[in-house]
Amino acid sequence: MGSVARGLLACAALVLGACGDDPKPVEENPGPQDGELYLVHSAVETNGSRTNYFTLVDSLEGSRTLDYTKSLELPGRPRLYAAKGVGFFAIGAGEAPTITRYEVRDGTLVAGQSISFQNLGVKRMGAQAVHFVSETKAYYKDDAQGLVIVWNPAEMSIVKTLQLPAEFIRQGYVTALSQWIGRDGEAFFALGWSTSTYDGALPGSVLVRVDTATDEMTWTRDERCRDLLKVGRQGDSLYFFSGVVNGLGYAVKGTGEFGQQDCFLRISPGQKTFDADFVGSVAPALGAGKVGAVIALTEDGTAWIQVADTSVTPTAPGTTYADWYSKGWSWYRMPLATLKEPVRAPGELGAYSGFTFVAGSQLLITQSAADYSTSSMVDLSGGTPQPRLTFPGFALDIARIR
Repeated sequence: MGSVARGLLACAALVLGACGDDPKPVEENPGPQDGELYLVHSAVETNGSRTNYFTLVDSLEGSRTLDYTKSLELPGRPRLYAAKGVGFFAIGAGEAPTITRYEVRDGTLVAGQSISFQNLGVKRMGAQAVHFVSETKAYYKDDAQGLVIVWNPAEMSIVKTLQLPAEFIRQGYVTALSQWIGRDGEAFFALGWSTSTYDGALPGSVLVRVDTATDEMTWTRDERCRDLLKVGRQGDSLYFFSGVVNGLGYAVKGTGEFGQQDCFLRISPGQKTFDADFVGSVAPALGAGKVGAVIALTEDGTAWIQVADTSVTPTAPGTTYADWYSKGWSWYRMPLATLKEPVRAPGELGAYSGFTFVAGSQLLITQSAADYSTSSMVDLSGGTPQPRLTFPGFALDIARIR
């Protein structure tokens, strides 16, 4: 998506009901200790100028308030690239196609070497564009060029580039790449196309597979689903879910050139392409008047779905993506294995919320003030939403780095 749509996806808030009496928040921004460690990327925007904060957090349990005085502060629109167990993380610059490696030393985020992709034609750093294979190998995918860059995070050097066919870049349409998802020896992402106004998605998709040992890149066309953006894993089965742009196209224009009912595909263990005999959808379980998009899949096999109530969410001809995201949305959950008995999370209908973080069976979303002056990360996993992190501004990303 373009920068405006990305901002909406990252920052749109779900208005939840009261969560009851909560413990008094503790001002905390801990340094690293033995055990888990998370990095939160949030931002405060004032008069069109954005200040980003990267903050260490040692736990997602309990209620706490982040202290920005101990955070790494950066301007522009940087990106967080991280993976558990790699031993470091990287930040894509907000104003140049450059990645800088960071490490945690004595509770402080310390910048190391940088690498630039400018000579390879990269214009801007993409969200969730990096897949770490190991401490010495990572991939960066550039949607504008259909290019995968193989680079060495230890040496901060470019190894090689992998190029998709030129026909996958369609003039007049936006090339949309899904999140990365990997398993031993391979990594995948899906490619699709949306209108330049983000009000519909073209039919079909391309599944791209990279052999992480040889860097061989292969691809397969599939016409059953479109706008495959979110991914999930259950064991060694990988899932790709259609997105909110497809939902808009379907709700406003019906099944046809720009949309269809939500749709997801699976790659079974040992397979390299989508299963020919499997297509899933949450639409039958949600029923009439609801349009859903699976946003996350938790470790216990629960699909978490953003659902538009079309009696509230705009669907008239000419509806824009801003209209579509603005109201009528709520969270539902249901078992992926059965796709039956959906349960709606407590709270009022609100704006579309595409920001989530999965930690085992926990699902964290963001709840923001109307002017995004403050936000909270909220755990929806239990029967009652529970606040976890509160901070000025709005959330852009969170990663477990240890």
